Amino acid sequence: MTTTQPVNPVEVARIALKRLSERGLPPTPENYAQFYNAIVTIKSPETKNNAELQNAWQILVKLDDAVSDAHETTTELVEALVAGGERMSGSLDALQDAKQAHESRSMSVEEAHTALESLLNELIDSTNDIHSTVSTSTADLRSIRDAVKHIEQDLAFNRKMLEQDALTGALNRQGFDHVLATEVKRAQRHNSKLAVVMFDLDDFKLINDRHGHLTGDQVLIHVTNLAKAVLRESDVLVRYGGEEFLLLLPETDVHGAQYVVDRLRTVAHRTPFLHKNQRIDVNFSTGIAALKAEENGRALVLRADEAMYRAKHSGRGRVEVAE
Repeated sequence: MTTTQPVNPVEVARIALKRLSERGLPPTPENYAQFYNAIVTIKSPETKNNAELQNAWQILVKLDDAVSDAHETTTELVEALVAGGERMSGSLDALQDAKQAHESRSMSVEEAHTALESLLNELIDSTNDIHSTVSTSTADLRSIRDAVKHIEQDLAFNRKMLEQDALTGALNRQGFDHVLATEVKRAQRHNSKLAVVMFDLDDFKLINDRHGHLTGDQVLIHVTNLAKAVLRESDVLVRYGGEEFLLLLPETDVHGAQYVVDRLRTVAHRTPFLHKNQRIDVNFSTGIAALKAEENGRALVLRADEAMYRAKHSGRGRVEVAE
């Protein structure tokens, strides 16, 4: 059996920037994110279903068509304006020559009148042509703008779907990576606190074995809802693995993170999952880590994961704080 290598974020970033450059798009965060997410989807087929892959391709094709149409329309407009400008400039020069010839009496009044009338008609025709080109291009560009708006909406929806766990509705690891980088930078910039809590459901395999995987899935959804009930709006809930969850807690130190864990444990005890009138208690082992100075997000998560591992192997249902 072959194993697909994980997507290298650096490689994805390089491809995204190359695609932006090829299409003449500025490397704004919005443009970059659009290409980055679509490329990640396409380059990670083992984690996406056919519908997601097809949707990603369709969005890229739509975006490419819109960019091509915009490039073609603007090119035609510029070419028409340049040609019209040159034509008007030539007519104005000829008009000036005719005026000077009339003033120097080197041209009869009738000849000067005829020449002036002809040149004025040329100027009017040139102006009308430019106006028509601009009007047509404006309509085309408005149509392209509307198409791009629809693409942006599709991309926003697609990104949300890509970054959301299909079962629980919590963030998945891809979505968490984006949030983590942002929150670490914010904490370091403002010298504020940031904590990560990782918890793994104890004996979850027994639930699947005794009650079936469908019940196991319902337990995961139940845990997700319990966690959302104790979290603030600024907190982030992630389904990090099968039965492993992560909480990203801005403006929170170790003591604050322990308080959140205690609240979640209390709520879980008071609100058990019921399956055929049978109580299924949910217990979990927890690791907590607080961001250190000059520490990156990956190191923070790794320390929380190691603390959770210690809790898992020292009696279950325990909380360990990373050093």
